[in-house]
Amino acid sequence: MSILAEIAPKLTSIVPFDALRGTSIYFTYFGSKQAVQNELLIREKDTGLAVYSFSQTGLEKVHHVPPAVVENGKTYTGKLRVKFLDGTYSPYSNEVEFHVIATPILDIESVDGQGYVYNSDVTFVARYTQAHGEKVKTYRFHLYDENEDMIKSFPLRTPEDEAELTETVTGLEKGKGYFIECVIQTVRGFTWSQKEKFVPLYLIPSINGLVQTRSDNEEGFIRVTANLKQLLGTQVRVTDPNDTYISDNYEYEDEDWIIVPDGNPLVFKGLGMNRASDFVMKVWCKNVPIDTKFLELSPPQGEGIPIELWRYHDRIVAVKRYAGAKSVYCSNIIEMPEEREFMLYVKVIEHRIQLTITIL
Repeated sequence: MSILAEIAPKLTSIVPFDALRGTSIYFTYFGSKQAVQNELLIREKDTGLAVYSFSQTGLEKVHHVPPAVVENGKTYTGKLRVKFLDGTYSPYSNEVEFHVIATPILDIESVDGQGYVYNSDVTFVARYTQAHGEKVKTYRFHLYDENEDMIKSFPLRTPEDEAELTETVTGLEKGKGYFIECVIQTVRGFTWSQKEKFVPLYLIPSINGLVQTRSDNEEGFIRVTANLKQLLGTQVRVTDPNDTYISDNYEYEDEDWIIVPDGNPLVFKGLGMNRASDFVMKVWCKNVPIDTKFLELSPPQGEGIPIELWRYHDRIVAVKRYAGAKSVYCSNIIEMPEEREFMLYVKVIEHRIQLTITIL
C-alpha cells in the first residue's frame, strides 16, 4: 500500500517592505487536509540566522509579519508550512528571497507651505531620498480634482536625475482645488506615493494702453509709441474697504500724474503680493512732501506686518514695527528737491527690503 505525500504550500513573491511597518505574506495551498495554522520561518540571507519563527491561527492564506521583527537594509529568505487539525504539518514551501528597506521620502517642493502654486502652468518637482540608497526605477504623476477624482495620469517615466522627479502640468484654473500625486517604484519593486493638495493662485491683470503714432519725415517711417498702465488690485473707498465703486473724483496733471489729496488717499486691495512672500513694485512720485509717510502696504487685518514708506530730503526709508521693535531699511542717498519727479523701486525678499531711487 502506498501513502500519498502531502502537498506543500507555495509562497508568492514578497515585495520589499519597511521593517517598521511590517507586511502581509500570502501563500497558496491545494492539499486535501484542512489547514488551521501557518508557520513562517525567516532567516538572514547572509548568515542563515533565524530571526522570526511564528505560527498564526486562521483559515486565510496569509501571514501577517508584525513591525520590527526584521531590520531595514538587509536581505532575508522566508518559507512557510501549514498545520492540520490532527496536529501534523505539511512540508515547507518554496523559499522566497526578499528585501527590507526604509520607506522612501518624497517631498513635492512646488507647493508652498500654505498649499498654493503661483502659475497656471507648473513644473512639479518631487525630491526623492532613501536611507539605504535604493534607486528609483520608474515614476508617474497623477492629477486629481478637489474630490480626488483623477483628471489625468501622466506617462510612466524613467528618472534622469534620481533625486529630482519632475512633471509639467498646464492649464490649472485659478482658485480651484487640486491634488498632485507622485508614485515611484524602486529597482527592487518597492512602491510608494506622496499626494499634496494645492490651489493655483496667480494674477490675471488687466492692462490699459495708449498707442500713439508719429510720422518721422526725416527718416521716412512711422514711429509708434505704446504706454501701458497695469493695476494688480481693486480700488476701494478709504472709508469702506468692501466698497469697490469709485467715482473718478481725482484731479490730474498733464493727463499723466494723479493728484492725491490728504483726505482722499488712493487705496487698493487684493494686490499681487497678497499671497506671495516676495514681490517687486515701482512707484512714480512727484511733489511728495518731505518728512512724511506717503505709502503704506498693509496685510489683511491682524495678519502680518505693515510696511511704511517715508520721504526725506535725500532718501526713502521703509519702516516695519512689531511688538515694540522697529526695523528700518534705507534707499540709496540722493538729493531730491520736493518738486522733483522720481521713481522708487521696491524689492521685498522674505523679511528684507531693498529700495532704489531713480531721478526722472
